[in-house]
Amino acid sequence: MDETDTACVFCEIAAGRQDTGRVLFEDETTIAFLDHTAVTPGHTLVIPRAHAADIWEISAEGAAAVMRTVHSMAARIREVLRPDGLTLFQANRSAGWQDVFHLHVHLVPRRAGDHLTRPWVASVKGDDELAAVRALLATPLER
Repeated sequence: MDETDTACVFCEIAAGRQDTGRVLFEDETTIAFLDHTAVTPGHTLVIPRAHAADIWEISAEGAAAVMRTVHSMAARIREVLRPDGLTLFQANRSAGWQDVFHLHVHLVPRRAGDHLTRPWVASVKGDDELAAVRALLATPLER
């Protein structure tokens, strides 16, 4: 899939061919727009203009550009909507709950007592279990 693949709805938005009335911000590398399936008022999506299916496909530079726009939009949401909090959500592949396969970050303005709930229940892990996973993951990162 290339950066303007017509099969990708987010590529269509980035190219200005669809849903342009929802766009809040755009620059050379990213675009922010209101989610048409918003779970709260102001629910915003930030995407890279160039198609990248998920976090494993986008370059480090592309991911940084997306996060810069996320940061700016978070500030704007805070300034204008004054939410009690903000949930950021980014999913990868079907098993990770991704449903549009163009990398995107959700910015969900939150109010105390709103209808949203956590999707999992955390539980404390033992030192042995954490040590085993650490042994697998704690290696020098390639950049």
